[in-house]
Formats: sequence, structure tokens, C-alpha cells
Amino acid sequence: MSTLTGEAHSKVLASEADLSRYFHAFAKSQDCMRVGIEAEFFGVHAQTGQALPYEGEGGIQAILRGLSQKFQYEPILEQGNIIALRRGKTFITLEPGAQVELSAEPVWNVFEIEEQLNTFFHELLEISRDFPGTSWLAAGFHPFSRIDQTPFVPKTRYKIMEKHFKTHGTQSHEMMRRTATNQINFDYLSESHAMESLRVSLGITSMVTAMFANSAFAEGRPNGFICKRLDVWNHTDPDRSGLIVEFTKLGKTFQDYLRYLLDMPVIFIVRQQEWIPLKQMTFRKFIQEGYRGEKATVGDFELHLSSAFPEVRLKQYLEIRGVDCQAPYLIPAVAAFWKGILYDSDTRDKAWELVSFASEKDRLNLHHSVPREGLSAKLGSKPILPIVRELVELSCRGLSKQKVTDTARNECFFLERIRAKIIRPGKSPAETLLEKWEGELAKNPSKLLDYLKIKQG
Repeated sequence: MSTLTGEAHSKVLASEADLSRYFHAFAKSQDCMRVGIEAEFFGVHAQTGQALPYEGEGGIQAILRGLSQKFQYEPILEQGNIIALRRGKTFITLEPGAQVELSAEPVWNVFEIEEQLNTFFHELLEISRDFPGTSWLAAGFHPFSRIDQTPFVPKTRYKIMEKHFKTHGTQSHEMMRRTATNQINFDYLSESHAMESLRVSLGITSMVTAMFANSAFAEGRPNGFICKRLDVWNHTDPDRSGLIVEFTKLGKTFQDYLRYLLDMPVIFIVRQQEWIPLKQMTFRKFIQEGYRGEKATVGDFELHLSSAFPEVRLKQYLEIRGVDCQAPYLIPAVAAFWKGILYDSDTRDKAWELVSFASEKDRLNLHHSVPREGLSAKLGSKPILPIVRELVELSCRGLSKQKVTDTARNECFFLERIRAKIIRPGKSPAETLLEKWEGELAKNPSKLLDYLKIKQG
């Protein structure tokens, strides 16, 4: 969740028309198209898997301080508390439950993404040597701590959101504290490219969620789901989250997406570093009427953008949000999969053809069946596993047509990891882990903890 304050752009919005060209301004030329990742992980006690506290000698804040000193990150403070680190254009931030997130500088190809991840994991594991008994877990839902056992980061934004979500979604607080994801960010060439990419992404994201499902455990045992993280999101504030199926229709524009945002309630604004909660006011009404003498600004709109949480989000770039946190070797494969689909026009068209038959009801039904059924779910009457297999091969062909810095390297290399671990067995990481739980892990929480730990190399 963003560290934006909303004060960077103070231009007052006289009317909705002042935002009509907002998304157009961020279109890129073909030679400037990059890809970025955001990856969240749980810091835990190595022996129990319980969440690390935020404060204290062995807490997350102390670890961030250690990272800043050892690896030349600049701490970002709020009221004296470290809430993030910055080094160049790379950030390490905290989610509300003190999940540690790498928000890496956008790069040109997936080989560079893997290098970024390797650097991050090296630093994380190195600093953990200074904090004995600390481990890091890769899963989409906290596999050991109850919600009352997780910390809460002392960030004003999160305090307001916590209060807001008390009446907006039965599992919104679970989303804030116990979920973790891998998000992939993509540039767009134009309005048509952005909206086509949004449509295709929304059309297949539920199947991709099933493919990478990795949140089948909670409190040290199976939780009854394949993808608990998606179940949580399906019960989070419907005004600002979910599968926005209306954007799977042909012909949608930036103006349509702007209307979606303008009709969404505003959670907060910021003035002179003070966070001000708003209640029951859409951004459209905020522009028209203001709030307690404050007029809406471009900065307010950008802060509002960061509090919209659909499965695929359009900001200054396209953000794919629907994947559970993966084991380190699969994170570059997630990025490669989406890059292959979205950065080649023929591949996008063919990916859409695979799912174009579905109705909006079909898409919503799939989205709500994936948490329990995973790759066994259906889109309409069609099983999704054969579609997923074809999407992976489409992505590989798309990647093969895209240039990388070293032309001898084909990013399809990373998709072999998906083929080996998911496609050939026909099982997501969660389903594989559930089988291991019954077998070699012998239903032992200690073995589960060791399985999920991020390890050197």
C-alpha cells in the first residue's frame, strides 16, 4: 500500500474535466516499455512461525534500521517510526501487518527482475544474521499467526483504513494484516493499448490466480482453501476491490475508468502532513463540493488511486494484483508470464480469444470458485486447466518475439519453471503443498515452516 501523501501535486481540480487527460500523460513509447515487481513476505520467529513484532530489539523496525545501515538505504519516517526504506528508485515498504515488501525499480526484462530479487533476498538473509531466530516466509496468507497475533504498523494511513474497513467487508482486516502478494506492473503505449491490456488481464486473472495459488494454510494447518488470499479479497470493501467485469467489455476508454474512480468513496486526504478521513463522499462529490473548505487536487486524486484495489488496477501504469506470494524461484516466472501476454499484440489477441466466450456472470462465478477449487474450477462450462496450459504456451511465444538486452537470452526460460512445477503436474503450489502435508511433511507444523522459509541460494 502506497506511501504517497497526496500533497506532491497541489493543483486544484476545478472540475472533472481537469482529469480527462490524466492517464494519457503516462503513455510510453515502444522503446521505454518496462516491467516492475512488488513482492511481499512475512517476517517470523524461526522456531514458531509467529509474526515478528513491529517494535522491539528483534522487530521489523529494527530490521529495517539494520538494512538501512548495512546496505545504504534511506529510512522514511513517520512520527519517528521507520515505515519504509529507499535506495534510488527501489523501496522496501511495510504493509499494515508488517509484511515486508520489495517495490523494485522498473527494468527492461525478467532477467533483471531476477537480479533485483536475488539482491533483495541476499540483503534480507544477511541482515537476519544480526537478528538470530528470524525467518522469512513466502505464502499468500499468513500460515501461522492469527490476526490478533500480527503487529500493526503505526502509520496514520493504516489507522484510518482500519477504521474505514470495520464497516466495509467482513474480511477487510484480514486483507490488511495476513495477506501477501506478488504484483507485476506494466507500462502502456496508448489509451487503446492500456484498455486492451486491462480487458485481457481481467479476462484471465482468475485463472492465473488459480495457477499460482499459494495460501492453503493458516494457524499451522490447512485452512480449507486453495487460495485463501482471494477469498479474503472477495470479502473486502466491494466499492474498491474485486473483479471489475464491466471492463472486460470491448470499447472501454480512459474516461470509463475515470468514472469508476470518481464514483468510488474517498477514504482520506492529506494537508500539511495531516491525514484527514472523509466519510461517504465520492471523489466526484469532493471535486464538486470540497470538504471542510479543502478543494480537491491532483495529489488527492493520486492518493485516491492508491486506495482502489481491483484485481487489475490502472494507475500511471497497469498493475496486476491477483497472485499469491510465491517461492523466490517462481516470482520471475509470474512476471515473465504476464510480460509474454501483455507486451505482444498478437499474443494479447489470442489470449482474449481463449476466454472471449464467457459472460460476465461466468467470470464472476469463476472468481468466487477459485479460492476453494483452484485449477479444478470452470469458466462457464469449460475447465480452466487446459486454458491455463495454452496461456503459458502463448506467453512463451510472446516472449520469444520480444527483444532483451542480450539477444541470446529468451525470457521464456522462466516459463519452464511454471511448466515443471505447475503445468505438468496440473497442480498449483498450494495443491502440491497440501499433498506434501499429508505425505513427507507428516502434518508437522515445524516441517511446514521449514518448507515455506526463504533460504540462501
